[in-house]
Amino acid sequence: MAIKISVLGSTGTMGGLIIKTALQEGFEVSNKVSSENEISELFDNTDVIVDFSCPIATKTMLEYSFQNKKRIPLIIGTTGLSDDCVDLIKLCCKQTPVFLAPNMSVLISILNLLVYAVGRLLEETFDVEITETHHRFKKDAPSGTALMLGQSVAKSRNKSLRDVAVFERHGIIPQRQQGDIGFSVRRCGKIVGEHEVSFVGDYEEISISHKAFSKEIFAKGAIKTVKWIVAQTPGLYTMNNFTRDMIIPVVKDLYKEFFSFDKIQL
Repeated sequence: MAIKISVLGSTGTMGGLIIKTALQEGFEVSNKVSSENEISELFDNTDVIVDFSCPIATKTMLEYSFQNKKRIPLIIGTTGLSDDCVDLIKLCCKQTPVFLAPNMSVLISILNLLVYAVGRLLEETFDVEITETHHRFKKDAPSGTALMLGQSVAKSRNKSLRDVAVFERHGIIPQRQQGDIGFSVRRCGKIVGEHEVSFVGDYEEISISHKAFSKEIFAKGAIKTVKWIVAQTPGLYTMNNFTRDMIIPVVKDLYKEFFSFDKIQL
């Protein structure tokens, strides 16, 4: 029997791609709900809810799920969530699986791991700058993905992003402090999404970047998580949980292979 999916934000670009991809992959779309519809419709005759809407609609969905003790798994791709939404997610995940990811690209998950690894390997004297570019219609800034990458760098240095993030630079600004993580935002054209994390020292720099060419990668990523999330117990899950089984064996093999070279191969 096909897994039944409800889509919140069904009239948006991402909602449409989610519906299209779900049908192509053999899922049944049981409910298509826009941000202006009755939220309760999402929970009728469905196995999982996929949400790519707006912060207000997401908050309403979370409130309904928690207050009515609904145990239908939630996949949330909405960005720009308020602290109230985050608190609701923490409550909901105690009674149902909640998958939260600002970016559902597997490559972004790999980028996030690389950024964390570089943060661990380099001294804090390396300045970190995160640059992100999106289409002119995107409302939240910095993007959820940029914030996720910033959190990984901060965590690699045993810091809280709240304490080291620099979001605004205008006019006469204070001298940069060691450990600061700077964010730069561009909103232009029809760019789907570009993210770059740069570690800049006094004499050298290393940068890691990702470019999305189509929003379909996010829809495909979300649909891949559907089968996985319905099999999970209540809790809060991210792309790291989803990709863990794929990444860990590779990382272990890389370690063994890379450090097994005992002489230069000519």
